[in-house]
Amino acid sequence: MRTSTILLVAAVVLATPIQAQAALQCVTYARDVTGLNLKGDAWKWWEAADGLYDRGQRPREGAVMVFKRQGSMRHGHVSVVRRMADSRVVLVDHANWAPNRSAGRGKVAQAVPVLDVSPNNDWSQVRVWYRPTNSFGSRVYQTQGFVYRPGSSARGTAATPAKASAVAPAKSVAITPAVATMPAAAAVVEAPRPVP
Repeated sequence: MRTSTILLVAAVVLATPIQAQAALQCVTYARDVTGLNLKGDAWKWWEAADGLYDRGQRPREGAVMVFKRQGSMRHGHVSVVRRMADSRVVLVDHANWAPNRSAGRGKVAQAVPVLDVSPNNDWSQVRVWYRPTNSFGSRVYQTQGFVYRPGSSARGTAATPAKASAVAPAKSVAITPAVATMPAAAAVVEAPRPVP
């Protein structure tokens, strides 16, 4: 009787389809929300966009910020500019920006502040808001620039600084004299589940 129960349970377990919850990758998210038809690792998007899309060193709403591969970011990273807070801070939406084996892995984080720390204000070096410490992270990340969506020109579509009241939620943290306040935490949403 016991052997037949074990065999029955094993048969049910083996016959039950297991649906893995795949983590949403940054490239998949950026491609889905911008419509850019670029493939491959995130760090390759800069060269892949050459001749297909406009590129530049200034953020615009809806543009994709391309991070170089560096350190533990073997595949680079991409994020989508939501809006600008000022000439040195943008808010981005991106997926899978979390340390391995952490709760944020594979999820989308929205309105995450990114600070331009490059000496020439060319967005070649940035620091990204780190929620656990309520500050910009200690790492400086190298970027290649921004890939712009089709139909966006340098006129009229550049991200413009948002009003402080639109950017800062009830709880905020001062970061620099140039930027009044930044959100103390970015929103994190669940990654969509794969369709069976």
